[in-house]
Amino acid sequence: MKKITLLLVITFTFLFSTTSWGDWNYVTKNEGYTFYYDKDRVRKSGKYIYFWGLTDYLKPDKDGDLSVTSYTQLDCSIFRYKGLKSLFYNKQMGEGEQTSDSTPKDEWRYPRPNSIMEFMGNKICEEHQ
Repeated sequence: MKKITLLLVITFTFLFSTTSWGDWNYVTKNEGYTFYYDKDRVRKSGKYIYFWGLTDYLKPDKDGDLSVTSYTQLDCSIFRYKGLKSLFYNKQMGEGEQTSDSTPKDEWRYPRPNSIMEFMGNKICEEHQ
């Protein structure tokens, strides 16, 4: 009986645990937001780099979310990016319950000068080219 109870506890612990993303590397912060990316999950395929980024909110957004993780395709050769997937969470650091997700339009974008995306893209391109 103890073995069955232990097995059930272990099973439910893994089934209902919060998302664990590993170590987020700090990039920068501005008013109300802190930005990170997962250095261990950066992938290169041909001329593209794929990475997970995290935006942590100081205060909940209009939907009550405190963070969002985003999967992005980066083209360092002409410095453009494409958002592939965004996952929203009710706690900071991509923890807690995932409240929603979105898939952006399939289009390349160019970061505005002096934007967070320009800063983050430059950092990732320099470290992973």
